[in-house]
Amino acid sequence: MDEHNSSSQKEILSEAEKEKVNVRYGFRSACSQFTASVAQNFLLFSLGMAFGMPTVVVGVLDHKVASNQTILESPDLILSDEQSSWLGSILFLFHPFGSIISGYFLEYIGRKRLMILVGFPFFLGWILLYLAETVSIIMLGTVCMGLSVGCCEAPIISYIGEISEPRMRGSLSLFAGAACNFGVFIIFLIYALTDWRTTVLISAIFPILTMIMIAFIPESPTWLVSKGRLEEAERSLRWVRGWSKKHKVRVEFEQLVKDTNSATLYVADSEYTTDQRKSSQLSKLLNYLVRPEIVRPFIMIMILFFITIIASLQPMRPFLVEIFRTFGLPMKSEWVLVLTGILSITGSFVSTITVNKLGKRGMTLWSTGINTFFTLMLSICAMNLQWPGWIPLTIFCTCFWVSGYGMLPLPWMLLSEVFPLQVRGIASGITAASSSVVNFISTKTYINLTSWFGLHGTLFIYTLVSFLGFIYIYFYVPETEDRTLQEILDFFAENKSARDFKRPSKSKQPLTC
Repeated sequence: MDEHNSSSQKEILSEAEKEKVNVRYGFRSACSQFTASVAQNFLLFSLGMAFGMPTVVVGVLDHKVASNQTILESPDLILSDEQSSWLGSILFLFHPFGSIISGYFLEYIGRKRLMILVGFPFFLGWILLYLAETVSIIMLGTVCMGLSVGCCEAPIISYIGEISEPRMRGSLSLFAGAACNFGVFIIFLIYALTDWRTTVLISAIFPILTMIMIAFIPESPTWLVSKGRLEEAERSLRWVRGWSKKHKVRVEFEQLVKDTNSATLYVADSEYTTDQRKSSQLSKLLNYLVRPEIVRPFIMIMILFFITIIASLQPMRPFLVEIFRTFGLPMKSEWVLVLTGILSITGSFVSTITVNKLGKRGMTLWSTGINTFFTLMLSICAMNLQWPGWIPLTIFCTCFWVSGYGMLPLPWMLLSEVFPLQVRGIASGITAASSSVVNFISTKTYINLTSWFGLHGTLFIYTLVSFLGFIYIYFYVPETEDRTLQEILDFFAENKSARDFKRPSKSKQPLTC
């Protein structure tokens, strides 16, 4: 009798696995995932505005570009070259601390609660900037925002990866990138229409809106299962699968419970005292983090962060107002910033539409190739500043568009896919923290590079990084589009060749129900 029951259970499981492979959800499910993503992306608006803030403040208060009126009205706020380099980069210096904090608390309070709590330091940072009368207060406000940026990335990345179907994951990740770019655009537009203090005051509204919007979306079903809250997890899964009935999500929910339970690193409460259990959990976590299937994707993503940050001219962003004036562009610098914001948004939007057709790898390869050519052209323009301003303007526009389209989104898309559930929160936090170190060093040293090699020499260095990045992506970055999370994890565990890890053929892809 027991053998008969065991055999029946295996058959049911086998059928469930087949159904999971052969069936996927339809339009209603896509709409619900998109709705959750829109609410979550209000947090990304705040994140994008924080990234755009140094460009605004340095563009007004740096001693090289400050107007006479600004110098007379706020002499204690005028920035030296050293202070400008710190303001442009300090956001990234404190970003890692927020990332590590969020990676730890992510598994204890959940994705949703953490995304709501992050709104408070964002709000505080904007208010400090608005009230600032000294450079120190500006720096303090920037530190608050740096911590907030670090805290929000891990829950955003984990949430997207855990609520989305494989067919939707790439588009939703890119939609998140578009939302961040939209935040940058918003702050540049406000800055073009008002003064800098009004800009930061209006920006303080967005963290409040963020907390309200996120309150209406469900918690991650994966996290709820990991905490044993199965009834809530099922309701959450039904919500993000088109507000479906129980029977429609049964197969996926059973598989989610099975995968989550098999992935846990935690030990039962009855086996150890509290101190022993915590020590055991920490030991298991550290041992797991050094396994090849964790180290390999971590190294790959860190290399991609270095390539995409440098090649997309991110270190120059806080100093764009001065750079635009150096090139003699035929538009006011404030409106060129708005134009770059629009181009980044359109690039991200087009990528959400084309990623499923072209794949992440193909989209990034041709973007990096085009970026390499135009960055080289910009280097040549920097050696010939007498050229008409429309030439560097066209090149800048092209670079910003292709970087927003296929370069900057890549490591963030992969970050939501490459780490196992049991370390996804802490691994994403550590990786995001490490990327901010790259951002900090490259931005902080930008002024040093221009003093050593000139603007044209610095751009030649960025061109070389972009070219080497193209080669690395071609040989070492796999195509993860239409792959399940488990297939991606198996790729790194087995150390397969990236060029052989292609998208599954259409005959093997799941059918829409």
